[in-house]
Amino acid sequence: MVTMNLRTVHSEMQDLAKLNQGFINSEDRRFLRESVASMENSMSPTSSHTGAGEMVRESDKLLKEAGNKENDLETDAEEVIESDQDDHQEMVDQNLQLTDEMTKQANEKNREAFDVLSKGELQKAIDLFSDAIKLNPYLVNSYTNRANVFVHLQKPNAAISDCNRAIELNPNLAQPYKVRGKALQLLGLLEEAACDLALASSWDQ
Repeated sequence: MVTMNLRTVHSEMQDLAKLNQGFINSEDRRFLRESVASMENSMSPTSSHTGAGEMVRESDKLLKEAGNKENDLETDAEEVIESDQDDHQEMVDQNLQLTDEMTKQANEKNREAFDVLSKGELQKAIDLFSDAIKLNPYLVNSYTNRANVFVHLQKPNAAISDCNRAIELNPNLAQPYKVRGKALQLLGLLEEAACDLALASSWDQ
């Protein structure tokens, strides 16, 4: 049983209210840094599925490039938006038998997605993460990363759908709960958002 730390939740909610700083802000830099590290960790044949992974130089390079790019997309977390109709993504074959080549191609699509994210090309990143999911529907980070982009495109239902799938695959990772919390807040579901953020905080500590 996870004990909700109300002070931590309040702090998280304040952070969410500052999302109008644009896509590449401090919170997103942290998310991207963790995502790239986790992605690289999952690609390593010696790593475990739930391993946190260490920070890699590629993440620093990506974030430096991202910091030099202007992005005019802004998300006002204090304003509740209308529910998007894009509440599910394309169906994938959950019984798909993966090959080494498919795994390699999926990892490459994820790398390409981060490359275009550094340029602020959000829709292209969505497409590339989707390609990665089709090739390997078992990689948690692909769903979580795509969900994070959906949040910034103000498509919370699409983000929630991806986070739900990521949590089904591995319920013990913080990032899917954190991103789902952001999406729930966009829909005005503050209690549900607070619960997800509390869970995420418990794993971040």
